[in-house]
Amino acid sequence: MITVISGTNRANSRTLLFASHFVEQLRALGREAQLLDLAELSHDFFPLDMYNPKAMTPELLNLQRKYILDVKKFAIFVPEYNGSYPGVLKMFIDGISVNEYSGIFKGKHVALVGIASGRAGNLLGMAHLGVTVSHMGGWLLPNRLPLSSIDKLIENGKLTNADTINAMKTHAEELIAA
Repeated sequence: MITVISGTNRANSRTLLFASHFVEQLRALGREAQLLDLAELSHDFFPLDMYNPKAMTPELLNLQRKYILDVKKFAIFVPEYNGSYPGVLKMFIDGISVNEYSGIFKGKHVALVGIASGRAGNLLGMAHLGVTVSHMGGWLLPNRLPLSSIDKLIENGKLTNADTINAMKTHAEELIAA
């Protein structure tokens, strides 16, 4: 099973569009894949004492079990927010890290995909997230996929740019092979 994370809590985000397309590509390549959309997280998942393992909400614990602990590979779609990655993604990682820390990323393969309306494809945000994942023992795929000027890649709410579709397929194949 591969978990694909749409790393923003913005409703109806373009990040979700790209992450959903990636899930479809993984399935077309014969792999089981599931999508974790951080926009579906309730703000209640992060109590004031979120760093106390006994305070972890049952909902967050269930998400950790379903999407993280038994999964060996991840693709994280990372939109650019102020030169980095969204705080909700950091809060999610921090929130689940109080329970079974070594089961989160340690020894697991992680592909990063940067999403940006600008021209750098969130290279800096992927670098920031990469440090966190590596610190937690995750194995980052050496090729990160920066997707830039994303508004030009979408028509009528669908990813239509052939070069981007092919680049994402190659990234999916690299994750499968890892």
